[in-house]
Amino acid sequence: MKTKLKLPGFKNLLLLISLILFVAYHPAQAIEKAKSKQSENLNDPKIRARVIDETDKAMQGIAVLVKGTTTGTVTDKNGFFELNLSKFEKKKVTLVLTYPHYQSKEVKVTLRKLTQDMGQIKMEKE
Repeated sequence: MKTKLKLPGFKNLLLLISLILFVAYHPAQAIEKAKSKQSENLNDPKIRARVIDETDKAMQGIAVLVKGTTTGTVTDKNGFFELNLSKFEKKKVTLVLTYPHYQSKEVKVTLRKLTQDMGQIKMEKE
C-alpha cells in the first residue's frame, strides 16, 4: 500500500517561487537581447532602394542578390528592399537585380557603416 506525503503549502510555494523566478529573469533577458540586437543593427552596413520600371511604377518581387553569393532579398509591394551586408568584408559589392522579361541589372555598391539609401533603380524590359 502506497501512502501519499501531503504537504499542503508545498505546491503553492513551488508555484510561487517558479513564478517569481520567471518574472524576474525573463524580462531582463529580453531587454538585454533587444539592446544588443539594436546596437548591432545600427552599425551594420545596409543598402536600401526602390526598384521601378520604365514608367516609374514600383516593381514588386524583384530578386536582389549580392553577386557570387546566396545573400539576397526581394522587393516589397511598393518596390522597396533593404539588404544587410554586415557579413561582407569587402568594401565593394555588386548587387544583381533580376525579374522575368526584364534585363538583369548590376549595381556596384561601396559599403559604409550605416544604412545608405540608393534612391531608385530603374529596370528595363528585354
